Amino acid sequence: MRVISSVEFGGMEYQSIWASLSWLDSSQNNASMALAVRDAKGTDVAIIPRNAKLAEVEASLSILRNLGLGDSRLAKLFNYKGSPRGLAQHVKVLVSSLR
Repeated sequence: MRVISSVEFGGMEYQSIWASLSWLDSSQNNASMALAVRDAKGTDVAIIPRNAKLAEVEASLSILRNLGLGDSRLAKLFNYKGSPRGLAQHVKVLVSSLR
């Protein structure tokens, strides 16, 4: 597991982490990697598998936005410094390039 970044919102810390799916979910025997966003309680609130399609990334970002995380916090969580419109594409590239 590797922590990418973290943000705090509403008294809860969220971390973006890079780990194997089997580490994220003990019921899986899959060695594939994924980018997960985990809250301070250890609950994975979004999991984006390696080489996810743009639609999968956008769905995960939507889940995070519904929790109240705005684009500025999401940009910090995924180490992104560009326009909010490019965030999903940045995350897609991030999950395909992390090792």
